[in-house]
Amino acid sequence: MIRKITNQAMPYSWGSRTLISDYLGIHATGQPMAEIWFGTHHASMASDLEDATRSLLELRDQKPLSFLLKVLAADSPLSIQAHPNLEQAAAGFERENRAGIALSAAHRNYKDAGHKPEMIVALSEFEALCGFRSVEYVRELLEDIQSYPATEDLKEAAELWRSLLDDSLKALVSHLLHSRAQFGVLSVALAALASFDGRFELCYRLNELYPGDPGVFIAMMMHHVHLQPGQALFLPAGNIHAYLSGLGVEVMAASDNVLRGGLTPKHIDVTELESVVNFSDKPVSLVHQVEVASGLIEFKTPVDDFILYRVEPSGGRLLADLQLGADAVALCTAGEVAISNSLGEREVLKRGEAAFISNDAKLTSFAGSGTLFVAVGRD
Repeated sequence: MIRKITNQAMPYSWGSRTLISDYLGIHATGQPMAEIWFGTHHASMASDLEDATRSLLELRDQKPLSFLLKVLAADSPLSIQAHPNLEQAAAGFERENRAGIALSAAHRNYKDAGHKPEMIVALSEFEALCGFRSVEYVRELLEDIQSYPATEDLKEAAELWRSLLDDSLKALVSHLLHSRAQFGVLSVALAALASFDGRFELCYRLNELYPGDPGVFIAMMMHHVHLQPGQALFLPAGNIHAYLSGLGVEVMAASDNVLRGGLTPKHIDVTELESVVNFSDKPVSLVHQVEVASGLIEFKTPVDDFILYRVEPSGGRLLADLQLGADAVALCTAGEVAISNSLGEREVLKRGEAAFISNDAKLTSFAGSGTLFVAVGRD
């Protein structure tokens, strides 16, 4: 089966009003268009393009996909967040169920029992925060704060933060997360340092959007990543991260478990976040891309919930007889690509269109001239 699918854009406040419509040719709604989900997740399930009453889950005989493919367009920062591993998610989901917390409750942490490793592939220039910088970097940053003409409140805070950092990075982050009520004056002072040091320009930007939020400084402790179109970032369980701006294709395990720590008006559970975050300071590595065949790129990730390919046939190049190995979802981001299979089925996807590809035909071919992202699941 090859069937075109569709879904509505999520109007989250951080979403862009123009990125998705301009890049993919999808009709603008006049509201923020933050994400479009192409999967079977109950929070926003894709449906048959020709019969909107028939969901993708029904097309799959009520069997959920192991992954979720999205288009994401950020005009302002998403929350600083992390996701649990499988063991943590299962325990948290069971614990909140026993406590009688409704799945729709705003203070619910675990919406399901799944983990949520994810990868973002940039379609435009894409800005993100990912993982913690080294303790040495943070210590130097705090020393610099004390050497600048900062307010006395900020200098005293920086001295305290240095002593906490001497204990551990976790001790400092924990203190900041628990200091939300007292952080207002400090975030303003941090933002003011942008006039002395370009590193603090991020504090200035974030404080304009989330004044008084500890995330204004926690962001300074994280790697600031700028992806160019085509580059990808993988975010495993426990990785603290935040998307700041840009358009990308995102693929993840089919979970909605998010533990937030800042830059958001949504529920923040500091204790639970601390229990899942990996506080190690590691450098950022972009996802390794392997050319499986001419015009076929695989993004290599250490999970089995999904595989993501970028398929780029051209007029003289046919990608034929591929064995996907499981059901898949394809999204066309440029040009036109025809998908056909050994059962004689065929669909042509134009820019902004998506399709479900079942594994019953075994062999799949791609032709045309364009770019297609194909996410393959786990049977």
